[in-house]
Order: sequence, then C-alpha cells, then structure tokens
Amino acid sequence: MAENSKIEIKIEELERICGETAAKIPPGSTDQWEIFAARSLENEIDVFNGGIETLSFSDSTGIGIRVFKDGSIGYAYTAVLEEDAIRDTVKKALDNSKITKKDKLNYLPTKKDHKYNKNQVDKKLLFDRGYLEVSITEKIEMAKELETLTKKADRRVSGVTNVMYSDGISEVAILNSNGFSDSYNTTMALVYVNAISRKDGDASTGDYFGIARNPSDIGLAEIAAKAAERSVSVLGGKKINSQSLDIVLDPMVAAQFMAVIASTLNADSVQKGKSLFKNSTGKKIFDIEADIFDDGTLPGGLASRPFDGEGVIKGKTAVFEKGILKTYLYDAYTARKDKTLSTGNATRASYRSTPSVGTSNFYIRPGSHTPEDIIRSVSKGFYVMDIIGLGSGTNPISGQMSVGAKGLLIEKGKLSSPVKEVTIATDILSFLKSFKMIGSDLKFVPAGGYLGSPTVLVENISISGK
Repeated sequence: MAENSKIEIKIEELERICGETAAKIPPGSTDQWEIFAARSLENEIDVFNGGIETLSFSDSTGIGIRVFKDGSIGYAYTAVLEEDAIRDTVKKALDNSKITKKDKLNYLPTKKDHKYNKNQVDKKLLFDRGYLEVSITEKIEMAKELETLTKKADRRVSGVTNVMYSDGISEVAILNSNGFSDSYNTTMALVYVNAISRKDGDASTGDYFGIARNPSDIGLAEIAAKAAERSVSVLGGKKINSQSLDIVLDPMVAAQFMAVIASTLNADSVQKGKSLFKNSTGKKIFDIEADIFDDGTLPGGLASRPFDGEGVIKGKTAVFEKGILKTYLYDAYTARKDKTLSTGNATRASYRSTPSVGTSNFYIRPGSHTPEDIIRSVSKGFYVMDIIGLGSGTNPISGQMSVGAKGLLIEKGKLSSPVKEVTIATDILSFLKSFKMIGSDLKFVPAGGYLGSPTVLVENISISGK
C-alpha cells in the first residue's frame, strides 16, 4: 500500500467540529454566527543534481469563528481544537465584535444575495482518490526524473536551476446560523522546472510546469521538453532598437496578464478607488469582441468549488462580453454596497482569514486562430515568451505598465532571431484596446487563482531597447 493511502480524510470530523463549536456560542450573544473549518495537508520537494534539497510535509487544521452583533463583526481562530480552546476562541470573537466598526451591511449571505441558485459542481470531481495511491517516494522520483529528462531534452541545456514538486489536500466545512451547512475536499499536484542553457558564452533560462488533481496525470516528458525549448530558443538574444511593434503573447505570458486584469476587477478595490475600472461597467474596453469569464464551476478547473468562502454558490460569470465590461467580481458585502448580487467570489486563504474578494478560474474565451495563424499574420513583430516584473511594474490605479520581456522577433510571418533585455511600456486600457486576434490554444497557470489565456496578438505596442 502506498504511504499516502494512510492519510485519513477528516471532512466528516470538520463537520462535527463546526456543530460542536456552534453549540458553545451562548444563546442571545450574537445576531448571527459562522463557523469555518479547514484542513490542509501539503508536501513540498525540491531537487538539485539528483539530490533532495528540501522535503517538507505540513498538516494544519483549525477553525475560524465570525460573529455578527448590531452591525459589527468579531473574528477569531484557533488551531487547538480542544473544548476549552474553542470556548476561548468563541469568547474572543464575541469580544472583538464589541470594538469593530459597525456597518448595516454586515450580515451573513442569504439566498437573496446569490447570483447563482443552483450548485453546478460535482464534488467527486474535485477530489481524486488516485492521489492517495502515490507515495512520497514516488513523488521524489518524479522530481528527480523531471530534472534528468530536462537535462537530456537538448544538448544545450547545461543544468537545471530549480525543480519543485508540491501537492496538497484541502478540506473545508462551513456552518452558519442561516442554516447553511456544507463541505468539500480537493486534491492538487504541481511540478515545475527551470532549465538553464548555454552556447558561445551566452546563458538563458526557460521554465514550464504541469498541474493536475492526481500526480499520475502529469506528463513529465512534455514539461521537460517545453522547459528546454523555452530556454534554448532565446540563446544569443540581444536588445533591439526601441520601436513600436505588434506583439504576440505566448499563452503563459498572456495568462499572467489575465491575473493583472482580474486584480483590477475586484469589487473591493473598485469601491475603494484602487482600480482603473471604477465606473466602467457598460463600457467597451476591447475593440474586438473578447469574452472573459470567472467560472467557479469550470470542469477540470483547479479553482472550481461548489460554493465560495462564505457559502455562496459559485457560477460562470461573464466579466466581459463582446469586449464590454459587464460586472466586477463580488462577495456578499461588496455586492450589497453596489446593490447587486454576489458572484460567489469570496475567497479565504485558510481558517486564519476572513472572506475577501478573489478570482476562481479566470480566463479569456479562446478564438478560432491557431498560434501559427497568428504568427503568420504578423509582418514585423515580437513573440513574447517571458516577462519580468509584471506585479511591481503595473499600477492598478493609473494602469501604467512597464515590464521586462524576452522572446523572438517575427519577420514576414515567421519566428526569427532571439531578443532579450527589452521593456514593454504601455497602459492597461490601451493594451486591452489593442487586442487584435485570440488563439485557440487556451492554457491555465496557477497565479492567485487559476488564470487562463490562449496566444494573443496585440497591435502597436512600445518596446524599449537600445
């Protein structure tokens, strides 16, 4: 029997803890209450030169208690699940509710707050029992094999700077005084490799990853080949003259831009004036008819869940339709502020945090063009394979964006010489308005949610070089 099959699934225990905790809340002490229980089991393995650099395992279980009284919220959490500790945590939550700011919009979600009223997620698809049959020894061997395969993928690959395997089981249960009681559990495994290649005194890196609910479903050979290809393709890259070019974004790069867009559509940020999309619903942002969704029910989506961090049913939210901004992403509180309905986007990092607005499976709908079609359509351009500093180089309020990039020149519809050490300088609104073609090759990356995009052509973007 594999070592992992000895892991005990405790989702029923979390449900029991929620009920026992609720029974410890003194009658009449609150207007409403919520118990959020969560458990996470995580493995992380780092390999270098065939040896294990890091091998860690964590098993964390705890509860977070929210109480509502006269428009105030009190919150407290504990990882100690003994009776006295739970009673003390209940008391701290009640005490905190006496000193926090009052707001008439502070109350638990009801069915009237839900945009979606029917659960569309099969919980059985979120948890792959095959995950339990993969031993820690097999996971270590996966990481070692990925390193070996990457080094062998191309003679110019001189080494691997980073090989990581990580996985986890997440279990969540919520019980509240409005009668909501439900739970789910998920599995996830991720492998990542960063290859370094050398030729004629030049060095270059390239990375790739694989992600699945079951480690056995991850194809190591493809990941190794892609990482090596991305590394060697930009060997000998040089700066180019500063100019405006049509740029083609590799799906992994385009997906990272989706993360930036998603962050600016967070209703809390919009309401606080921290987003360039304030007062922009109903406006046409893209010149083309681009559709962008946040879909918490996407089959196979690693961020799919039956309900969000406060028990609101998740659904498929059309954020952009035919290039028009239709909605922001809401939890129950921000939705009430805008007199609308929650899109089911309340997220919680763990039992230690209260709900806040976040993304699920956020992606741009793929088009009909192959990546080759898009490249062939460009007379002179820049195929962007990697970007540096996207988070620090983007201002979500002004929209100004300046990021480092590397990739390949496009000349007469064909990929040509490698390019390094250039900067893409634009602003988010101009950038989105300049989208011209969307590919058919949708790819997701884990980046503050599960962000997806195909290859994208963006017209006339400023490139700063030499």
